[in-house]
Amino acid sequence: MKQILILMSALLLTIPCGDAFAQKSKSENDYNLKKAVEVLKEEKDVAKALELVNLQLKETPDNVQALILRARLYRNEESYGEALQDINHAIRVNKPKKTEVPNSTLYWWKGSVYMDMDDPESALVPYKTAYELVRKDDKDNLQGVSFDYAQVLYRLEDFDGADAIYNKMLAEDEADQAAMIGLVRNMIRREQYQEALDMLEKCQKYDADYSEVYRFKMPAYDELGEANKAVDAGLDWFDKDDDASLDLITPVLAKRQNYAEASIKSRAKKSDDPFKWKALLCHFYEETHKYAEAVKAYDELEADFGHFDKINVYRSNCYSELGLTEMAIADISKVIEKDPDWITYCQRGDYYRLSGKIDSAVADFTAAIEEMPEGVYPYFERGWCYEVKGDRKKALDDYNLGLEMNEDYTPLILHRGKLLLKNGNKAEADADFEKILQIDTVAQSGSSRQYALHYLGRDKEAEEWMDKIVASDPDNSNHHYNSACLYSLMNRPEKSIAALRAAFEKGFRSFSHIRCDDDLDAVRDLPGFKALMEEYMAKHAAYLKEFELEMPQKEEQITEIVVKRNPGGTFEIPCEINGLPLQMIFDTGASDVTISSVEANFMFKNGYMSEKDVKGKKYYQIANGQISEGTTVTLREVKIDDAVLRNVDASVVKSQKAPLLLGQSAMERFGMITIDNQNNKLIIKH
Repeated sequence: MKQILILMSALLLTIPCGDAFAQKSKSENDYNLKKAVEVLKEEKDVAKALELVNLQLKETPDNVQALILRARLYRNEESYGEALQDINHAIRVNKPKKTEVPNSTLYWWKGSVYMDMDDPESALVPYKTAYELVRKDDKDNLQGVSFDYAQVLYRLEDFDGADAIYNKMLAEDEADQAAMIGLVRNMIRREQYQEALDMLEKCQKYDADYSEVYRFKMPAYDELGEANKAVDAGLDWFDKDDDASLDLITPVLAKRQNYAEASIKSRAKKSDDPFKWKALLCHFYEETHKYAEAVKAYDELEADFGHFDKINVYRSNCYSELGLTEMAIADISKVIEKDPDWITYCQRGDYYRLSGKIDSAVADFTAAIEEMPEGVYPYFERGWCYEVKGDRKKALDDYNLGLEMNEDYTPLILHRGKLLLKNGNKAEADADFEKILQIDTVAQSGSSRQYALHYLGRDKEAEEWMDKIVASDPDNSNHHYNSACLYSLMNRPEKSIAALRAAFEKGFRSFSHIRCDDDLDAVRDLPGFKALMEEYMAKHAAYLKEFELEMPQKEEQITEIVVKRNPGGTFEIPCEINGLPLQMIFDTGASDVTISSVEANFMFKNGYMSEKDVKGKKYYQIANGQISEGTTVTLREVKIDDAVLRNVDASVVKSQKAPLLLGQSAMERFGMITIDNQNNKLIIKH
């Protein structure tokens, strides 16, 4: 989660408003204003400074310098309405000869606040006004105003207008590299990649260390198919600019992974700052899903340069992606022991959930909520954990609380809709799915729209949307994995397994997530799915072995539940079918699974079953040998305490004697079954 930090030096130095505070105010009484500036510089106390500025403006309400300072403070707090009110007031009362604040600066300020609000349309007029005034009243800021005005035109896709300003800047200063870069950016938008490179070569001659040259060489070379040159340019940008965006660089490096890896290692050997390059190598491995290589690189970074808590944070994620959840938990726990925060609690909570330690996960997400009660993510995750535990009320409560924090968080809306559907509240569930369709309108990573369409019965549209997501980034393994989940929910096993194979081929290796993802329940027991899992788990185990890592062995779980013994050798056991609490009869003499028509009809009417669960007719034989004809349905989930079966075929019968009868064909799927006759317990080892 991005943290918003208020850097006090930025309050006084980084926001354009000329040199108003470097000059002496001509106000008769500006003591509180001067004191406010002093407090910001020396004490960095925003609240106290704001109090002093308010006092100043009570005494002198038209004090332009005080209005500007208060606008700065409001702007840094993202209180843009208040900032604009102060700037507009300053524009109305400003007398430049008295205040020494140019009018162009005030309009420049106004435009920049609108840009902070991501509103270039509103920013256009004040920037244009500032541009028209600045030549007359503040030539020292001509370049800054010109460049920012051109930036607004670029945002509005008026590339010709922006070019006109950049060319005027170059006419006045032929070495103006910022103007050259502006022209280059527009060329790239017009797909004039060679022209952009020609301009960049010219720009580079004026100053070879100007980092923006390499920032734009990278996409130009990339679009021309010169992958190695694009990698070199990306690494040059990283070398020359501490703020270079890894989000832009990494996808370029990923296109030539071997060359990029060798280049990073080479630069690390030659650099005066090898830490920077070795840290980049760690990031590169992680982003290209080479998690074992990343673990080794983080180990080497720690050995060479000492311990950093961030190493534990990043390395734990790599362990988790490798399925080594115990190692992930151990790594992140070291950070939590020293300096816990809500983000690391969430991270460890995720690891606990993946490892099946649901109570520990709940504890961590609860700690995260206590640290950050307004955060939506821990409510979402804790609700999911409660759902896994079978406590639907607590799950729904958490989903509702999370949506109070962020009503547009689509993953949470989706989970709540699915839970409401399980509870038989179809109308409320459909309302959630419809809301997702209103919010989620871009086919990109993180989209939930395809699932909402599926649950609304619009599978063709769901498939089309999923195809768009995959096409947006075909090398993203998560897209293919989500496609596998969607096809599984649609009961299209062949396409689901094919998509899962594509996910594996693109690097997906989160086997622990696959094991607990109920979206794949429809295919989990199919031979093709099992064979695919075995194939890639074997490949994964061999990969780990190269780095002296091992896949963890699945721990045997034991479920014990008290049963009621009935005459005739049957046992009555509480269970849940698709979330509906029922009493199950375990008959050691029966081979099949049956459900009474009363319960089946109730489940259909209340949303616990749908038409997709109906498979057809079959003949069955119960223990007494009677043969009858019944409808065959699929029970999506049969749950006995924490032991769960997915996709159990059952025949609907007219008999009212047992809501559900489970014979050996189903029970043997749990694992080893033992009856403790002395204590009337059913023991399941699974």
